[in-house]
Amino acid sequence: MDINMLQKRIHKLLIISVMMVLSILVMAFLFIDHGDDSLNHATYTTMNQEIDLCTQRISSQNHTDLVLLNTLAKSLTNSADIDSSLAEMEKENAFTSISYMDSQRDIYFANPSVHVEYNELSKVYKSKVDSAFSGKQSAFIQKQDVITKGFVITYIVPVYDSSKNVTGVLSATSCLKPYATLMKKSVYGGNLYITDLHDFYGIQKNKESKDVLAVLKGLDLSERINGLIGVNGEEHGIVVKEMGFDGWYLCYVNSAKSLNNPLYVMSRANNYVLMVFVVVVMILLWIAYMMMVKNNKEMENLAYKDQLTGAVSFTRFTKLVSMYAKRNVNYSLVSLNMRRFKFMNEILGRDKSDDFLCRIVTCIQPMLKKDEIICRDSADVFYLLLNDTNEDEVARRINDMFTKIRQNTKDFRYEYEFCCGVASNIEDQEKYTFEQMLTNVMFALAQSKEASSENICFFDEEVHKKKEFENFIESNMQQSLDSQCFEMVLQPKMDLKTNSVIAAEALVRWRLEDGTYLPPSSFVDIFEKNLFCSKLDFYMLKKAIQQIRKWIDMGMNPVNISVNQSKIVFYHENYISEIKSLLEEYNVSGSYITLEVLESTVIEDIDMFNSILTEVKKLGFSVSLDDFGSGYSSLNVLSKLQIDELKIDRIFLHTKSEVDNQRTKWILESIIDIAKKSQILVVVEGVESKQDDLFIKNLGADIGQGYFYGRPLSISAFNDLIETK
Repeated sequence: MDINMLQKRIHKLLIISVMMVLSILVMAFLFIDHGDDSLNHATYTTMNQEIDLCTQRISSQNHTDLVLLNTLAKSLTNSADIDSSLAEMEKENAFTSISYMDSQRDIYFANPSVHVEYNELSKVYKSKVDSAFSGKQSAFIQKQDVITKGFVITYIVPVYDSSKNVTGVLSATSCLKPYATLMKKSVYGGNLYITDLHDFYGIQKNKESKDVLAVLKGLDLSERINGLIGVNGEEHGIVVKEMGFDGWYLCYVNSAKSLNNPLYVMSRANNYVLMVFVVVVMILLWIAYMMMVKNNKEMENLAYKDQLTGAVSFTRFTKLVSMYAKRNVNYSLVSLNMRRFKFMNEILGRDKSDDFLCRIVTCIQPMLKKDEIICRDSADVFYLLLNDTNEDEVARRINDMFTKIRQNTKDFRYEYEFCCGVASNIEDQEKYTFEQMLTNVMFALAQSKEASSENICFFDEEVHKKKEFENFIESNMQQSLDSQCFEMVLQPKMDLKTNSVIAAEALVRWRLEDGTYLPPSSFVDIFEKNLFCSKLDFYMLKKAIQQIRKWIDMGMNPVNISVNQSKIVFYHENYISEIKSLLEEYNVSGSYITLEVLESTVIEDIDMFNSILTEVKKLGFSVSLDDFGSGYSSLNVLSKLQIDELKIDRIFLHTKSEVDNQRTKWILESIIDIAKKSQILVVVEGVESKQDDLFIKNLGADIGQGYFYGRPLSISAFNDLIETK
C-alpha cells in the first residue's frame, strides 16, 4: 500500500467522520427543535385555554353588569326625582359612577358636584349615546374617564317610558379591579393585559412585569397573534385575543418555565444531556481520527522506511523512482550486493552484521545529491538512484562510496567485496520503465557476481539480449522435446565415383510455435553447456531409426543415416543398452546407422573410446570421426582407432591463398592415403562449388557432403530425391 492510498483512506475516514458529526448534529438539532416545538405547543395550548376561560368570565361579568344597569333603568322610569334616584343607585351598587342623559342631552350625575356638558364628551361616548337612543345598549372601555382619570368600563343602556319609547340614556362606569379579580382566577402566573394594541393595563403582574411591558410596547401587535418574545434572555409566549369590548384585547404573556415547569425542566434536561452526548461523540470521533492518523503514520513509516538502517524501503523506492522517471530525466539505477554476506552473519553474528549494514547507509547517504535515494530491499541488497549517467562518473562515485565504507568498517576485521550492477536511462537511448530498469540492473548485478573480483558492471543491451535468448532456449527446450518440435532434416552424402546419394546426415531444426525455425548454430552451443545435448542426441538417433523403419515399411531401400553423438551421451553408462533397446523396439539393423563423434571425444581417452566402439560395432553401427582437422588432430590417432569413417572438416576447402591451397592438397592427400590404407571411408564436408567437387575427387575422397550436392531436406523432399535417383 502506497502513501497516496493511505492518504485517501485518511481523507475518506475524515469525510465519514464529518458526515457522522453532521448527522448527529442534525439529529440533535431536530430532536431539540421538536422538543422545543412540543413544549411551545403545550405552552400555547395552556395559554389559549386560560385566556379563553378569562374571556368567558369577563363576558359573563359584562353581561351581569348590563343586566343590573337595565334593571336600574327600569326603576329610573318610575322615579320623578332623577338626582335622588341616581344617588341611591350609586350608593347601592358597585359602579364607580352613574349618570343619566335625557332626550335634550342634558346630563345628570349621582354626585351633584360633577357637571359635564354633552359637548365635552368623547366621540366614542357620543356615538354610544346615539346608539342607546336608538335602542341599543353597549359596553366599552375608555382610557381616561373624566372622573376616575384612568381605565374604566362604561355601560350605556336606553331608558324607556311606559309606552316603550326611549326617553333617556342611563350610563354607569366601573373600574377594572373586578375584572382583575376574575382574570387572576383564570390564569396561572404570567402577565395579563387589557390593551387596545397600543396602551396596556396590567391585570396580573409578576416580577418581570416592567420588562415584559417594555418589550410589548416596542412590538407591533396585531389581532389574534401567537408568538415568542425575548425578555431578559428568556423566551416568553404571547397570546392576543379579543376581549369582547370594541377594539380591546387581552394580551397574555407567560414562559414555558413558569407555565409548564416540569415539562420545561425535562425538556431542558434532555437538551443538555443530548448536547453532552453530541460533544462526547464528537470528542470520541476526533480521538479515533487522530489515532487513525497516528497509526497510518506509523504504518507509513513501517511501509516506507527500512527499520534497521533508516534507508528508504523498496516499496517506497519504487514509487519515488517511478515519479522521478515521469519527469523524463536521465538517471542511473545501481544495485549493491556483498559477496559471502551469509558467512559474515555466521562469523560476526547477527548484531555485528546489522551494524555493518547500518554503516553502509550512514556512509552513502551524505554522499548523495539532491533527489538521489538509497534503498535497502532485504539482507545485503541495496539500490541507489543517481542523477549521473556517465559511466566513468558513476564508477568514480561508487568507488568513492566503497572507499568510505571500508574506512568506516576497519574495526570489523572481515574481508568482504561488493558486487555492483548499474543500468542507466539516457535521453538519446531507448527509455525503460522502472520495471525494465530493475530487470536491467539485476542482470548487470548478476554479471558482476560472475566476476572473480570486485567490479562494477554496466548493463549491456546486446549481452542482455543474448542472455534473454539463452533463457528462452533453456526454458523451452524440454517442452519442445516432449512436443517433438525438434524436427529431423537430411543432408545428402554423395558417392564421388557414381555421383549418387548413398547416405545422409541427420540434422536438427527447432520449430517454434509461430512456425519459424531456429538453426542448430543458435542453440547447440547452449545445449552443450547445460548438457541438454545428451537428450537431443538420443532423440535424433531415435528419429533416424524410426525413419529407417518407415522406409522399410514403404518398400524403399533405406540409405545410411549419420547421427551426431556428443561426448556426454556416448560415454553414458547405459548408452549401449539404450541404443540396443531402440534397435529391438523398431526391429532395425544397426548397419543403417552411422554414429558421428567429434575428434575431441576421442583423444581424451582413446582406450575408453575403443572399448565403447567395440560394443557399438557388435550392434552393427558404423562410427565416424567428425570434424577431423578442426582441432589439434594427430595422424597417430588414426592408427589407434577402429573407426569406419573419417569426416574431414570444411576448413581444408576454404583456403585464402594459392600457397595455402597447395599445402591443403598435400595434407589431404596424406590423410586420405592413410585412411584408405586403414580401410576407412573418407568423407569431405563443406563442398559448395564445382571446383570443390573436382578438388576432392582428384584427391581420391570417397564421399562428398555440402550445398553443392544438396541442402538439408525435409523427409518428404529427401524421399523424392532418393526415389528419383
